[in-house]
Amino acid sequence: MDTLTIDLADPEYRFNPWPLYRRLREEAPVHRVPEGTWEGEDFYVLSRYDDVSMALRDKNRFSSQIRRDDMLNFPMLVNRDAPEHTRMRRMTNRSFNARLVGTLGDGVRKIIDDLVADMLTRDRVDFVEAFAEPLPLRVVGGMLGVPLDRKADLRRWSGAVMDAFAVAAGLDPAEVPGFLEDLIEFGNYMEELAAARRGKPNRGDILGELVVQQEAGDMTRTELTTLAWSFVAAGHETTMNLLSGGFRLLLTDPALAARLTADPDRTPDFAEEYLRVFSPIQWLLRRAKEDMVLHGVPVRTGTLVHVLLGSANRDPARFADPDVFDLDRANVMDHLAFGAGPHFCPGSALSRMQVDLAFRALYPHLGKFRLDPDAEPSLWARQGSYGFSSLPVLVRR
Repeated sequence: MDTLTIDLADPEYRFNPWPLYRRLREEAPVHRVPEGTWEGEDFYVLSRYDDVSMALRDKNRFSSQIRRDDMLNFPMLVNRDAPEHTRMRRMTNRSFNARLVGTLGDGVRKIIDDLVADMLTRDRVDFVEAFAEPLPLRVVGGMLGVPLDRKADLRRWSGAVMDAFAVAAGLDPAEVPGFLEDLIEFGNYMEELAAARRGKPNRGDILGELVVQQEAGDMTRTELTTLAWSFVAAGHETTMNLLSGGFRLLLTDPALAARLTADPDRTPDFAEEYLRVFSPIQWLLRRAKEDMVLHGVPVRTGTLVHVLLGSANRDPARFADPDVFDLDRANVMDHLAFGAGPHFCPGSALSRMQVDLAFRALYPHLGKFRLDPDAEPSLWARQGSYGFSSLPVLVRR
């Protein structure tokens, strides 16, 4: 049998990780990768559901602050522990609250209707470019006050945030050149937008809420910027990958498409099962806060740990026939695609709302779309993210 190895730069680990996940769960549920990061640091990989869930929830044994004394020590929610995380999460909840999300429905429907109508005027579209990417970008960009003519920049900035996570996980920065410059550019732009809002009435969007808290002295300008990074990454990546992958699944599974078209109220079940099977964010990061032994493997204090959401969500110990897409799966909500514990994704409600409205709008038109037989879909090469970067479809008008 081949030696069990993980190479963060290996395309196979990005595009088809499921066979490796299976081997990890069966052979090495706590797997050490010696000198696996670009800095030559060892890291460990947790692949079973119970271990992943434990690492996400146990704030006494695992830290979320991955970087401390370098350029990647961003004051972001995902890179902080309590009490700092508690304070920042409180600020996030004030800005990204249920009331605000609840007011977005009509605006999101308008964006969806416009995007669908535009696709139906064409003979061929890339579904990612025409729908899956612009929908969350317009929604999140609008909430941050970013004008539509900066959509391409927002896409690039969102990718830079994901690339920063990958470098923090151990990927060689040479694999993602320019990510730090893009982050700085995004930060400077958000500071310009925030400066233009200071001293003026709150418009009631996310940026307005952030500026109110910054003016009150509850957050620093740096925290305002990095929270904006968090909103863009959390509000864009998962939603985009779920929309594109879910649409492809509907086009390749007529029986599933027929069920959902006849009963659109099953859309939330469809979305949650997709999140489980094809987790758009494949892993999160932690550091051990104390020496411990897991499955007989010693893990030292300070060790970097990759927590594999995508593997946990296909663990047969938790999900029967885990590789099978089952719309009727009873325990689908046990999935960890949005994380768990104190760091559960704050953008999950907005993502779920967009996806639900989007697929309901697409069902009546599914018969007009088919995958382009002359153009293969492409997956993102971005480490830690799973989803389609291109999905060419033909449109029957």
